[in-house]
Amino acid sequence: MLLLLASFGVRVYHIGHEGLTRNETLTLLRVNGITSVISDDLNITEELPDHFTQQNVRDFRSYRKVVEATIDDSGNAIGYNILLYQWTKLFGNTNTSLRMMSLLFGVLTVILGYYFCRQLFNERTANIAALLLCLHPVLIEYAQLSRSYVPATFFILLSTYSIYQVSVAKKHTWLHIPLYIISLNFSLWCHYVTFYVFISHIFLVALFHSHRKALIQYAVMALIGFGIFSIWLFNGGWEGKRPINIERSMWQHNVTVNGADPQFVTNFGDVSYQIVMNFVRIFGNDLEPASGKNYGFFLLLLLPFAIVFFVFLKVRKSEYFRPVMFVTFPLIMYIVYVIVMILRTGHSIPFDIRYSTFVQPFACLLLAFGFDRMINYHKQLFIPAYALIVVVIAVMIAGIFPGFLRERKYNQIADPFTYHHAADFIEAHASQNCSIIFQNKEDAVLTNLYLKGDITCSQQIDASLEPHRMVIQAGSQPFIYTFEVER
Repeated sequence: MLLLLASFGVRVYHIGHEGLTRNETLTLLRVNGITSVISDDLNITEELPDHFTQQNVRDFRSYRKVVEATIDDSGNAIGYNILLYQWTKLFGNTNTSLRMMSLLFGVLTVILGYYFCRQLFNERTANIAALLLCLHPVLIEYAQLSRSYVPATFFILLSTYSIYQVSVAKKHTWLHIPLYIISLNFSLWCHYVTFYVFISHIFLVALFHSHRKALIQYAVMALIGFGIFSIWLFNGGWEGKRPINIERSMWQHNVTVNGADPQFVTNFGDVSYQIVMNFVRIFGNDLEPASGKNYGFFLLLLLPFAIVFFVFLKVRKSEYFRPVMFVTFPLIMYIVYVIVMILRTGHSIPFDIRYSTFVQPFACLLLAFGFDRMINYHKQLFIPAYALIVVVIAVMIAGIFPGFLRERKYNQIADPFTYHHAADFIEAHASQNCSIIFQNKEDAVLTNLYLKGDITCSQQIDASLEPHRMVIQAGSQPFIYTFEVER
């Protein structure tokens, strides 16, 4: 219960105090059925009449339009967008409500990680793992963003938990067979990249099943699960891959994508260095060296690998071999995924930490078991093992606060609460007989999405208006609101 409260507290802190990032702005538009793209600027492609009302914007908000907007955005995260669409119908379009669903799945990941680890290993390992999951800086950062990464991570962990029950533990298989099918689909519907973890499931069942019946059960589960997912692929998923293919082609031809230049990986040393640096972050060290001579930082790089060494020390001859493999294979498949993507595209996008979010719970479980093995390995290692736990937790806590700001600092499309303030301004000054004039469609749509009440006055877009300015015209005294937008 203490860890549960701590997990919630550290994730809810400052959750609504920053403006939406570029990607979160796209999420907000998708779940309201509005198609848009971001290059250097936001570009909303939905058509609005010359004079429109709040209801014209609300008419986009339907299940069909959410699906269409998702397909236009590569078809990825359809499950997350639909879940968030229902969520915002209940709790509204505010920065806090948009992010709270990710927070909920983040807390559930800590709970599930505890119970899964306790079954794989023991109570002490489960407590350490839950503490690491609670304080992992990357998991906290993405639990505070309205993006699909943390929900997908939860469903990945849930599917692995279910496949372990069916293939090894043989407990409640009547429950875990349908649960695996459901969690498989929801993880893929949240993010396509989670597929690399499901490839690890194939190897895990093939190599470490405890009975032949498990092979048949898994074959049926996989066929049904991927069969259901293929229904989406043939009804929009494949069509949505077109923008992904175009973007990959642009990267390959050294073309700027979304305002960013591609970072190419040119040799084996680059690949090795990037993999090591990413794995250090996967294991919870999210600090950045102040300079190239920061030897203390590079010493911290070795900590996870030194601890994991104790995991594999004589583990093959112990009863923990199969449980260890269940948390190790997803990490191995992450390396395979990265290398394959680099060979296909040549750029460093696969090293983006968000694509490793799906395996970070497994890294926490593996790290926790390493600590447990150190404590049990020799009486003289008892105190150093607990000291190392304190050091790793301190490093995680130190990495939390930069994590709160990193994604938002570089990707914010507007300063905090810009459109909230504009919506509040309209609600305070608009009357039935006034008209609201925006300089562009983007400001008009985003401001309307934040309106809480019904606004009956007419609205229009006038490109001759000064940039980022809104005017409420009522009689001879116009009310003027100026946006302070950083694009």
